[in-house]
Amino acid sequence: MSSDLSRLPLRRLVVFEAAARHGRFVAAAQELAMSQAAVSQHMAALEAELGSALFTRAHRGVALTPTGEALRLAVEEGLRTLQSGVSAARRPGRKRTLQILTDFGFAAWWLMPRIASLSDVAPDVELRLITTQSDNAAEDPGFDLAILFGGGDWPGYRAERLFQEKVYPVCSPAYLGDRPLPTPAEISRMRLLHLRSPSAQRWFTWNDWFAAMQRPPIARPHGLLFNNYQLLLQAALQGQGVGLGWTPLIDAMVESGSLVRLSPTPLTSERGYFVVEPGHSAASDHVQAFKRLLFGPPAPR
Repeated sequence: MSSDLSRLPLRRLVVFEAAARHGRFVAAAQELAMSQAAVSQHMAALEAELGSALFTRAHRGVALTPTGEALRLAVEEGLRTLQSGVSAARRPGRKRTLQILTDFGFAAWWLMPRIASLSDVAPDVELRLITTQSDNAAEDPGFDLAILFGGGDWPGYRAERLFQEKVYPVCSPAYLGDRPLPTPAEISRMRLLHLRSPSAQRWFTWNDWFAAMQRPPIARPHGLLFNNYQLLLQAALQGQGVGLGWTPLIDAMVESGSLVRLSPTPLTSERGYFVVEPGHSAASDHVQAFKRLLFGPPAPR
């Protein structure tokens, strides 16, 4: 019995069930966070192993053969039985977990002050916070919820914008001194704090801000360069220069007087921070509770 079970192509059967349910390999790929080519390879391998055609290919998708339809019914029943058995085997009272993926800056400057509020709405949930600076963070399949910066396009995932990209030049009161708010031309001569971007148009740069202010780009970037936004903000707080401040990460520091906005009007784009969820499953109760916390009113300071 056990040797027979060990030969079951379980992963391919899960992919088959999704492809059969959607009738399109591309939709199954999006649900399972795979490429369409990978789904096709799994199905070709399964058909070769069974020695039977499971799908007939059409211009706008696929249809099940009689053999495929019979297998679909058996696989669906088997997966439901497995799901029921796993649920029944879970230890009663076992602490649930919520794994959240985000970047260093958002975790440190916006999320951490609000983490304690989660215990009020989901006291039985153990929060696991994972930080990354990767451009391809959403490809990590291990998270329950992610808060990522970008344009909102993560194929195979659901994304809802939490904050629009809004940027101001900021510095410490000590660095500004007794001077009035500087003009863009004067800012261009200050020590600038730069955030390295892994790709073009990933986020605003100083040249984007100067272009919006109708100033020429910086011929030779001067100042300090960082690849971590948390370090850049620390440098600004310590009076090392002027950095671009993304709201809402800087809001508490501006309100407390630790940082000063040097322009009354933000530079904006359609990018921003998005709440990103795997697209293949419905949100659990504790994920929904955490989303309500994210999109609810700001926590008191």
